[in-house]
Amino acid sequence: MKELISRKVVLCVLLFCALGGAFGVWVLLHPASIWVQPWRAQQSTMSEQVIFGPYPVEEDFVALKKRGVTTIISLLDSDIPYEKVLLAQERERAARHGMQVQNFPMASILGQSFGADYVRNSEAAARAAIDADGTAYIHCYLGLHRAGNVQKLLTQFHAASSFAGSQATERSVDTQRLDRANFAFLEADYETTLGEIARMKQPTIASMQLAGWANYRLDRIDAAREQFGRLLELSPDDTEAMSGMAYCALRSGDLADAQARFNQILARLPEDVAALEGLGHVKYRQGNPAEARSYFQRALARSPGNPETRQMLERLQSAPVSAAGQAVHTAD
Repeated sequence: MKELISRKVVLCVLLFCALGGAFGVWVLLHPASIWVQPWRAQQSTMSEQVIFGPYPVEEDFVALKKRGVTTIISLLDSDIPYEKVLLAQERERAARHGMQVQNFPMASILGQSFGADYVRNSEAAARAAIDADGTAYIHCYLGLHRAGNVQKLLTQFHAASSFAGSQATERSVDTQRLDRANFAFLEADYETTLGEIARMKQPTIASMQLAGWANYRLDRIDAAREQFGRLLELSPDDTEAMSGMAYCALRSGDLADAQARFNQILARLPEDVAALEGLGHVKYRQGNPAEARSYFQRALARSPGNPETRQMLERLQSAPVSAAGQAVHTAD
């Protein structure tokens, strides 16, 4: 009997440890959860060109894009298992939002650095921020020690008001214009959006994407298609430009081309919200409400706060029809 009880105790202890370990891994893989949130640093702006903060989740990407961020400088180390997973998720999100990820692995535990490349990669990350085309977002896991180390180096490299003399001044002005263009877009003032972008001295990937969507919203489909086409010539893997071309095809009534382009995006990014919504519109206009509903439900699960997706689902649930409806895409 005692032996049986001892075995039960051992099994209970092992089960408790396993559950505790699983919970710990879950917490590490969800850096914005209530268990981690109190320890995360707040985003801080060192200049109009550089923002520091913790690991960016989906909501952060949406906000950073509106602030003109085009480059994510990640200090995560893929040799650390949970950071390897987070880095892969980050690359997927960045691709969906038209940003690039530059990774400079820096290993640190409770502020104590280790690894031969810590100093070298810290300097490389700082210089990458200086050379970034547009605004850069620099982060580690919590946004504290590793990101703080890069911030100190940037302060040493340059005076706080400027990173690269007159070139930085031009970038600063362009950043302000892009900020105004983004604000105008959110206010549905698309003419002002295009005007601000036209005055930029050094157009960026972000400004070209925004110009494409502004033209799309103004129903200037040829101009939008031309803008997205130029983007794809510069960056063939730009998901935002691929999505733009697909929506232009949808707006023009070329459902076959739109479907092929949306499927091309989903082959690379199976949970891309814009592509899922796009295929939902394609199926809706093809008179296939069941498939349309399936795609919109997947999109809503990925982006629960999207009112347009909810509206389409309500329309399909109340009166499934085969008539063509005009597709609308929000370029966040």
